Amino acid sequence: MIKVPDLTANNALEFSGELQDYQLSEGEVFDFSEVHNCDPFPMLVVSRTIWQLRKHSDVKKCVAHECKNGYAEHMRFYRAIGIKQGKDFSENYGNQRYLPITCLKISDLREIGAARLERIQEVIVNKSKLMANVLSQGNASYKKWLSYALTEIMRNIPEHSQADAIWYCAQYWPSFDLVEFAIMDEGIGIKGSLLSNSAYEELIHNDEEALRYAISPGISRTFVPGGQNLSSDDWANSGYGLFMISRICAELGGSFIIASGDAALKVDKSGMKTYPKPCHLQGTAICLRVRLSSMGNYEDVARKILNLGEKEAKQNGRAIKSASKSTRSILGYEE
Repeated sequence: MIKVPDLTANNALEFSGELQDYQLSEGEVFDFSEVHNCDPFPMLVVSRTIWQLRKHSDVKKCVAHECKNGYAEHMRFYRAIGIKQGKDFSENYGNQRYLPITCLKISDLREIGAARLERIQEVIVNKSKLMANVLSQGNASYKKWLSYALTEIMRNIPEHSQADAIWYCAQYWPSFDLVEFAIMDEGIGIKGSLLSNSAYEELIHNDEEALRYAISPGISRTFVPGGQNLSSDDWANSGYGLFMISRICAELGGSFIIASGDAALKVDKSGMKTYPKPCHLQGTAICLRVRLSSMGNYEDVARKILNLGEKEAKQNGRAIKSASKSTRSILGYEE
């Protein structure tokens, strides 16, 4: 029997690591009796971990026990595992306090772009604006920032991950003045993406090092040593997205989690920390937590962070020195 833990970030990451080498038995029982808390990030991590374990197993049948959490049903947690219980993925719903677990196929986004004569990045911008509008609670600053953050994270998936889909989930808790947004893919992971660029081969030896570089300014798979600093293309990847998002979350009293392979990092006001126990994720999972009441001065904070990031990148021989035009325009920062 596999006991699924209560769905907190720590529990979810530890659970994914514990199942890394687990061999399913025929008729294996998954016990969900301890699932009470259901935050977006752990729901994505645990549901896709179990799904991948089932997918890669030769076991024909597993048994779900105590699937009685009504909120988990409504957020499609069980459906994401492959259990036919709760809301179905064919149902389109949500409101200004939550977005259930949802799968966006990359092929569908490309088809939409082709029909509109748009690049996939433009399709993602439009999708991000719709998602941000759902959770912004009428807060214009938060809507603008969340749209930027979602665009930067989601565009990385078709550009770098080789994944087939984008998974996301979100919740707003008015009593805590808190929004959590989680995004996950099942691609090659951060280390696999960065190591496709030979410039980083001597620097990155494991998943934790890859994560630390990924949230540093100007670090991108597209960096060319000795080449043009940045393409004139508005959508050229400059490696500032994760750096900006993680630092803004921390500066405004929230937090940022990124997990890939066997490592996970958290950035908040106290700094950056590594989760002590190894996880095991196929692809990359990201969690943003922000307090709506702190978003009023977000643009000033973002500009300060961007200036510091570009200054740091100029001292790094393997970093892109300037943020892309899209990053600057979305932040309202034009020179």
